[in-house]
Amino acid sequence: EPFASILVALEVMAFDLDMISIGCVAPMEPVMKFATRTLMVLLLFAVASVVHFGYLAWQRSRGGAQAGKGFQISLLLRTAGTLFMVFFISLCSSLLAPFRRNQHPNGRWTVQAYHGVYCNGEGEHLSMSVIGGLACLLPLGFLAICVWVIIWELPKRLQTADVKFLRACSFLFMRFRPGAEAFSVLFLVRNALVVLCPLFPGASAKVVSMNLILYGSLVMVAYSKPWRAMVCNFLDMMLVTGMLVILDMGSLFVEDNDGGTTMVICLIFSALMLLSIIASVFYGIAKHFIQKYRKPFKFFLCHQKIAAGSMARLLKIELQKRGSKYSTFVDCDDLNDLTRLFSYVGQDTETFVIMGSPDIMTRKWCVGEMCTARSHKVNTVLLMWPDFVKPDKAFIENYESIVPDIVELANYNIGLQEVQDTMAWISTVETIDVPGLISGEAIEHICGQMTGTTRSRSIADTREAPDCIILSDLDNME
Repeated sequence: EPFASILVALEVMAFDLDMISIGCVAPMEPVMKFATRTLMVLLLFAVASVVHFGYLAWQRSRGGAQAGKGFQISLLLRTAGTLFMVFFISLCSSLLAPFRRNQHPNGRWTVQAYHGVYCNGEGEHLSMSVIGGLACLLPLGFLAICVWVIIWELPKRLQTADVKFLRACSFLFMRFRPGAEAFSVLFLVRNALVVLCPLFPGASAKVVSMNLILYGSLVMVAYSKPWRAMVCNFLDMMLVTGMLVILDMGSLFVEDNDGGTTMVICLIFSALMLLSIIASVFYGIAKHFIQKYRKPFKFFLCHQKIAAGSMARLLKIELQKRGSKYSTFVDCDDLNDLTRLFSYVGQDTETFVIMGSPDIMTRKWCVGEMCTARSHKVNTVLLMWPDFVKPDKAFIENYESIVPDIVELANYNIGLQEVQDTMAWISTVETIDVPGLISGEAIEHICGQMTGTTRSRSIADTREAPDCIILSDLDNME
């Protein structure tokens, strides 16, 4: 107490008629009480329909704005769907009441919510089970309709701009960001599974199954952020976290004598943990040997965007025309996570290409890539621009004053000494000269030296009447 009383008070959301003491006015047998409880949700829909049509009739009588818009069935469907979404867990929980049971010291079983009904599959229990089983078709049908709408119909209706359909079904997907509409169905499935957890035998199985569902939901929301408003994502995670804490704290008060089930669950998850460790080790070993002989990228183009961005794009296009095995990394295409920039150089690249524009040695990120290539012994080629000057002794010794922000690379375990060693190493790598004026023949020559291949010029390359005229500055190669 007082938490137990709070939980009891919340049972009114599960259509528990005992909460409003209706038995004092109209005493009912368990079967009748369960049937009435089952029909409560239909009563809500009936009330919503009466209010809807009553409102339309009132609008027509006074000539309001809604008078000439028909019965507005889409609005009624949206209301009914919203009610179903709100009371989905409560409805499913109340319908499954005949299948939740308690065992007494004498070995007899009774229905958890109706203590006077024995779980023997006869008489009152049989009647309640039949009513509950048939009534379960209602939420199952709603779930099936939702799956049909989201998976099959919604993409078609979006293409045809069927606004009426979208408005009628907006209760399903309008709360989610574009592209995350499927989460409305996933959350309904999650809610249905949560309701089924109390049907498992033994407290251990119930607690573990509920934990798995809630932890899965928490990870899914944290990773995908499906809600349209970001604050709703945080609210969802907070609510699920609170439910997990309450569930784990409540499990401390459960007296479960079924030690065998608990032991089996512990063994299963211990085995899964051990297998996960072994699988991760073998995955790392396999990945190491695979990447040792076959890297994801044949070339990595290290370039200064302002001076060689367009050249890098042209070079990538021409290299990949030589064959699919010449995959080429350009950061604006392939870099999704800045923290992985240097790992792409050291682990995923066969040949590191330095596009030697005049100021590339003053760009900290480019220098960091060079340091990584040197430390990981990645094959390196320098494409040397006409104005490029290799670092000399004075430049290397005064590098920290020339490029003061180079110290930021310390966050990636790259110090000044590694940078200076890399500056000296630049003079030892293979060099390919880049002419001052780029032409098709020059690009083919560079690609041929990098790949050891030749490419015959196509008709498109030699066409005399171009489709597009490009105005260029011959004094600026980029």
